[in-house]
Amino acid sequence: MKNFFKSTKAKVIICVLSALLAGVLLAAVTEDAVSPFTGVAGAFYAPFQKVATLIAEKTADRKDSFASASSYKERVEELESEAIDYRAQLVDYERTKQKLASYEEFLKVREDNPDYQFCPASVVTRNTADVYDSFTLDKGSVHGISVNDPVIYGNNIVGLVKEVGLTTCVVKTILDPTLNISVYEIKSRENGYSNTTAALSYEGQCRISGLSKDTAVAPGGIVCTSGLGGIFPRDLTVGTVVSVKGEEIDVSVYGVIEPAVDVRTVNDVFVITAFAQMTEEEMTQ
Repeated sequence: MKNFFKSTKAKVIICVLSALLAGVLLAAVTEDAVSPFTGVAGAFYAPFQKVATLIAEKTADRKDSFASASSYKERVEELESEAIDYRAQLVDYERTKQKLASYEEFLKVREDNPDYQFCPASVVTRNTADVYDSFTLDKGSVHGISVNDPVIYGNNIVGLVKEVGLTTCVVKTILDPTLNISVYEIKSRENGYSNTTAALSYEGQCRISGLSKDTAVAPGGIVCTSGLGGIFPRDLTVGTVVSVKGEEIDVSVYGVIEPAVDVRTVNDVFVITAFAQMTEEEMTQ
């Protein structure tokens, strides 16, 4: 028994009883209606209640935070989806706008040349290995296209079909040195032929060659197809003369031409599959 009162357990019991006794005495003095045990227990558990309340509040805030983050994520995903849709619509709009511009140019050519037979086509690939900017169209022999058919944008020369498959064809552009076109300058009426060099092609230019030493061709002159040779119809526009230079190997001169259409960026074109051949008399008028 003596050992019991010396133990830690006994000391704890004595402390609790002392606290209860102190509560009783305090209640008797203050006439507080709260029981001594309740007061002591309340005082004992008050700190724990505060901690529990704080934890509950933090947990609720975090729950709200998780819910809010989840809502934000869903909204971001919705906006990203909408942005993708808008971009697709913008691409369709730009594509449609380009096609409309091409068809507007085409309608005028069709009105002025009712004998032309056309096939609309779009660029599907560009031959990056070809320094002269050839490209492939989405139309071929099943659409009536043949080798040497002229390719135009509006009334402007783009090039010539050089290879034909069933559903595609390859176009050689006016920036290819192997393409020669009979042309004339509309103001001076001087005849020549359009071709280019590797250096001019690199600059996106071609030239009207075979001009006489005393040529009247000058910068600003418009160069068009003459119709000679029967490959290209007459009066398709090649481009505008930007300078006139002399040949190094003979006395002839040539005019550097800025093409009427940028063959490196054109996407929608028309292939002339047939046209009425002009007589020599009509060509000289």
